[in-house]
Amino acid sequence: MSTPFTVQLEKSYERQVLFAVELLDAVTMTRVSQGVKVVAEGLQGKPIVNASGCFVWLIENNATIQKISVETGVLPYEDQELDGSQVTRPLTRLQLQPTVEYPFAAGITGLRGTLIERNTPPREPVAGAEVHLRWLDDNGNWNDALTASKTKDKSGDFVSILRLDPKQKPDIDASGAVTVRLQVTRNGSTRSSNNLSLLQGRITDPTVLNTLTFAWDELQP
Repeated sequence: MSTPFTVQLEKSYERQVLFAVELLDAVTMTRVSQGVKVVAEGLQGKPIVNASGCFVWLIENNATIQKISVETGVLPYEDQELDGSQVTRPLTRLQLQPTVEYPFAAGITGLRGTLIERNTPPREPVAGAEVHLRWLDDNGNWNDALTASKTKDKSGDFVSILRLDPKQKPDIDASGAVTVRLQVTRNGSTRSSNNLSLLQGRITDPTVLNTLTFAWDELQP
C-alpha cells in the first residue's frame, strides 16, 4: 500500500535547492538512501542526503540535467535511469524495482520466473525484457500492475509483483487467488501469457512451482 510522502529540506538549503530525488522500495514503499549512488549528469555538484532521506542538489550556474542514474550496488534492486526531460521539480520520485535476490516478506503477491526464447533446445534466456503483471478486477477488466521489472542478464530470471492501492479490487476466486497475465515487452514488441492464478500474499504459482518458465515464442501478441 502506498502512502504520500513529503520532503523536508533543511532551512540552510531551502533557497539553494535545484531539485531532489526520492528513492522508494517498490515493494514496501519505504525510502532508500543508503548503499545507492545517484548521479545527475550535466551537473557539477554531488547530491546531499537530507534528514528525510532524499538526494538533494543545490543550485549551480548553467545547470542542465541530462540524465539521472541510480546504481544500486549490492542491494536487491535494479539500477535505474531517467532522462532529464522526465525530471520533475522540486521532487522526482523513483521506485526501485526488486531483483530475484530481494528478500520478500510474507504478504507480497507475485511470481518468480524465467524468460527464454523457445522451449526447444537450446533454451536461450532472454535478458533485458520488461515484464509486469496484468490483473483481472471484479468488473472483468484487465489492469496493469503498478510496478515493472526486467529479466536478468544471462539467466533471463525475473520477479514480478502485484501491489494494489486501496481502491483497486481484484477478482478473487474461491481459493483466494487473483487472475493475472504476465506481459512482456522487448524490442518494441509486447506479448502476454495465458491466465495464471496467484494466491494472494505469496511469491509463487500455487499449482505448479515457485519458479515458472515462459517462452517468448509461445506468448500471445
